[in-house]
Amino acid sequence: MGAVMIYDLLRKRVLVTRQSARTIGPMLAMTVAEDEGEVVLDFSGVDGITPSFLDEILAIIEEHLRASKEGLFRVIVANPPTRLSAKFAAVGRGRGLSIDESESGAWIIATDEQK
Repeated sequence: MGAVMIYDLLRKRVLVTRQSARTIGPMLAMTVAEDEGEVVLDFSGVDGITPSFLDEILAIIEEHLRASKEGLFRVIVANPPTRLSAKFAAVGRGRGLSIDESESGAWIIATDEQK
């Protein structure tokens, strides 16, 4: 399973808008199709993200999974630019997902069925 290198695709250190997330939609769709419901998003080189950016990324992944699979998925956020906070956890809950921080600092986003 390969990682989607977010900074390499967007060339921005701070990711704020939903539109920024939409620009990498095709790459996310391809990764979702190839990796059978598990996606690694590597944020190396990114200094900050907003909850709306993360929410849009999750929306894109969900859209493509609904078209191809049963809707179960797991997203690994590698090298997140910040620690997991309540605002990011709320984004997950709003989509029926859990977001947990691993010992290494990565965020694990999954449907409850895949925990």
